[in-house]
Amino acid sequence: MEIIKCLFLIILLQISYRVLSQNYQSVSSYSVIRSEEGIEVDGVLDEEVWSQAEKGGGFFQSYPSDNLPAIDSTQFMVTYDDQFIYVGIICYDYLEGKPITNTLRRDFVWPRNDNISFYIDPYNDKSNGFTFQVTPDNVQREGLVVLGGNVQDDWDNKWYSGVSKFENGWTAEMAIPFKSIRYNSVPYWNIQLIRNNQKRNERTTWIHVPQPFRASDMTYTGQLAWDTPPPEAGQNLAFIPYISGRRARDFEENESETNGDVGFDAKIGLSNSLNLDLTFNPDFSQVEVDQQVTNLQRFEISFPERRQFFLENQDLFAQNGFPPSRPFFSRRIGIQGSGSTQRNVPILGGARLSGKIGQHWRIGALNMVTGEDKTSEEISPAQNYSVAVVERQIFRRSRVSAVFVGRTNLGTAALDSFRVDNVNGLIDEFGNAVNPADTLRTLSRYNYVYGLDYNLATVNNRWEGNFYYHRSTDPDKKEEAQSYGAFLRYQTTRINARAFFRNVGEGYNAEVGFVPRTDVMIGGGRIDLNYFTEGMVQRHGPSIGGNVLYDTDGNKLDDTISANYEVQFLNTSAFWVEVENQTIKLTDPFDPSRTDGEELPEGTSQNWTTISLSYQSDNRKPFTYDLGVSRGGFYNGERFNIETNLIYRSQPIAQFGINAEFNRITLPNPYNDADLFLIGPRLDLTLSNKVFWTTFIQYNTQDDNFGHNSRFQWRFKPVSDLFIVYTDNYLTPAFNTRNRALVIKLSYWLNL
Repeated sequence: MEIIKCLFLIILLQISYRVLSQNYQSVSSYSVIRSEEGIEVDGVLDEEVWSQAEKGGGFFQSYPSDNLPAIDSTQFMVTYDDQFIYVGIICYDYLEGKPITNTLRRDFVWPRNDNISFYIDPYNDKSNGFTFQVTPDNVQREGLVVLGGNVQDDWDNKWYSGVSKFENGWTAEMAIPFKSIRYNSVPYWNIQLIRNNQKRNERTTWIHVPQPFRASDMTYTGQLAWDTPPPEAGQNLAFIPYISGRRARDFEENESETNGDVGFDAKIGLSNSLNLDLTFNPDFSQVEVDQQVTNLQRFEISFPERRQFFLENQDLFAQNGFPPSRPFFSRRIGIQGSGSTQRNVPILGGARLSGKIGQHWRIGALNMVTGEDKTSEEISPAQNYSVAVVERQIFRRSRVSAVFVGRTNLGTAALDSFRVDNVNGLIDEFGNAVNPADTLRTLSRYNYVYGLDYNLATVNNRWEGNFYYHRSTDPDKKEEAQSYGAFLRYQTTRINARAFFRNVGEGYNAEVGFVPRTDVMIGGGRIDLNYFTEGMVQRHGPSIGGNVLYDTDGNKLDDTISANYEVQFLNTSAFWVEVENQTIKLTDPFDPSRTDGEELPEGTSQNWTTISLSYQSDNRKPFTYDLGVSRGGFYNGERFNIETNLIYRSQPIAQFGINAEFNRITLPNPYNDADLFLIGPRLDLTLSNKVFWTTFIQYNTQDDNFGHNSRFQWRFKPVSDLFIVYTDNYLTPAFNTRNRALVIKLSYWLNL
């Protein structure tokens, strides 16, 4: 074990030396001037300041090629006053036909819509920032830029835009309030402008971005030079109260309820770069239900977070460790179960502090309190959840951070409800046997996880890495309560190579995290080759990789090796073929059909091979589809899988889609066979850029559930909404009603 730790240290020192020895690329600069006149944000660039402002242009292609100038040119201008930074943009379009805009819904899918995007890095750290985007139909999308180029569009804030169309293109104006963003007082900001010209299948940028890097990568930015320092943002205080009503009935328990709720969120700008968010009695009833999946795995699967309060700043709170070993998973707060069995636990309130301190420090602190929850199956007293992160930027773009995650039992109701039985030992008030070591039943007073993470990013963007070491502690004081790992990637235009190692000790217990498997060591890697061509094929290449998994005593359990070939066509369609071989040794009895049938015994080893084919159609067409087929072994039997996603769009008003998956599992006697269907039709209507209606159905034979969710949203003011949500679930195949609910919620954003 000491050899592994020394190896980690050597790798860190070598990579850090490379970072220190590299220089930034030469950058372009744009000089911004102050506006002395008011600007009407209508998309018409008729104010005098636009004729006086410097004209930025000369965009480069980043797709389908990265060595040609843009076919359809783009120009931009930037100005500001005491309250706003303004951006004026001219997008020329000489190709016949209307621009492609699939929807009028805010936070559109970026690659599927014509749009212009303005990226700013006001911290000058080449890693974090903001983006503001608009389509030719004046549909807005804004987001936080994190981890060098990932966009989190769950961040909502007030800003303004206008669009005007002319014969050979369209113009746009943006007005971004200084108090809506956080920034340092520096003489220049890093900026990038990206145009997605979907109709021409062309992606262009102001600063050249080589393939295969993302156009949003903050490594490739120019400078916005201020004529005077940007004005102080001023006090940013927003109060967002809500009122809601709910009528629900549980047919299985023969219970019904009618209730109302009030609560609020508040956003407070403590400084130009530090925010405080508060929530009291939050209500997430308008959140879309989970998309159900067919689970054929042995371990817990992760569903995405959909609640707005927890989505913001996820890069700071939820990115420590690796995906199968996260110390913090926000769905542990206020949610029990998932999919059709999901149940909400009341959240009383919470606070989140996040932002920058100085040029190189970033901090985050989250504290949430849940109320007591009692059901017929389990008892959960009030809990306090806390997360703290301190991050330091080093070596230009790399970061080192310390993290703490904790859960503390605030209640005594559960402890008072347990008693000792002469036969069953410790039992709850319902007579259920309870394991005193089962901390997920909240018997333990606390559970803490703490550790360090190092995130490597070189200035030329070729090297990327993650290294972490975490430990957990609780009243049981378990041994081997650590988790650590390393990931390293090398990427150029031609090659993408990565390797990883992860160790999760048997005693590691991250109750507020996502760690589906402990007592494992796993290592592996993968190499992709990319060949860029001219003609109907834009890119193609092979990929090969694998991993091997041991328990922490060194006994081999699983291994996987796979090879595939991918072809990306110029018209945005794509084709894949893959061959995968797996070996799995069961550490517990398991029924591969997941139908509660005969189980394969513990210690059984199985090996099988699967062949898969996938095709994705041209996503610019009104009708698009994805299709995947696989066939091969599956434990001691066989599995056939087919899945598809069909979408028809009447742009930009309506979109009808259907997701479907079928799995046929064939096993020898005495094990169960299974035919598993998952079907999900969905209708999206965007009647305007303020009125939306979504309804969808999910039929899942694995869960014996038929679910329906219908969601109406009216955005009557910026970031202010009326929601009407109807949900019901039925037990199949008899289609007996399980539950039904109707929710009405009104929220309003007040700037104070």
